[in-house]
Amino acid sequence: MCPIIELVIVNDKRLLNPLICHQRHILVTYQYDGQSMSDTLLYDPILVERFKSGQPCQVLADGHGIVQA
Repeated sequence: MCPIIELVIVNDKRLLNPLICHQRHILVTYQYDGQSMSDTLLYDPILVERFKSGQPCQVLADGHGIVQA
């Protein structure tokens, strides 16, 4: 498990169809093998609130990105 260093909420502006809602994503920066790495996940309100409250948060990741939040 890799500790989360930072979470940033982003909106996916690449969706051009007005009938499709813009899905919110979170950019997750985490520590993996002594390095800071980043990956995106679909917005998870529970993870965001937990991180904002100062509780430790972790993700399962490998050298290619997040495997499971």
